[in-house]
Amino acid sequence: RSGINAEYGGGNLFDVASIALKAALYNTTLPVVKVSGEGIEMEMEVSDDPYHVWKLDVSNCPICITLYQIGGGFAVDPSEEEVACSEGFVHIGVQPNGDMSSMEKAGAGNIDPTTLLEMVEVGVRVGEEIHKQLNKQLDAEKSLAKL
Repeated sequence: RSGINAEYGGGNLFDVASIALKAALYNTTLPVVKVSGEGIEMEMEVSDDPYHVWKLDVSNCPICITLYQIGGGFAVDPSEEEVACSEGFVHIGVQPNGDMSSMEKAGAGNIDPTTLLEMVEVGVRVGEEIHKQLNKQLDAEKSLAKL
């Protein structure tokens, strides 16, 4: 079970939560469980060995990038003032390989199709870079834990 306790300090909650969730799941280990028997006679045996675990694979876990439409342009990670001026926003789910896994448009304003394509391109590039930096940091922490 994973929970997020958020205190507003700027940025988009969806974006921050998706990054934090990927980091938390990266470090999650679960005990190995063996199931034996059949039907009503099934039994589960949970290993109590702290090293007999498996890790979740978060290699394809998407993160959220939110872009706000402001006038004729758009912004990633806008200030509070810019958010107040925005006509709408787009959440884009970006996988580490640059594939877009989801998209949601919200807000009162319409987004020109050409602008929307530009927003998606920028969102994907930003998402790929955040994935690279996050994975680099997680791998560095994993290496330190082995020392």
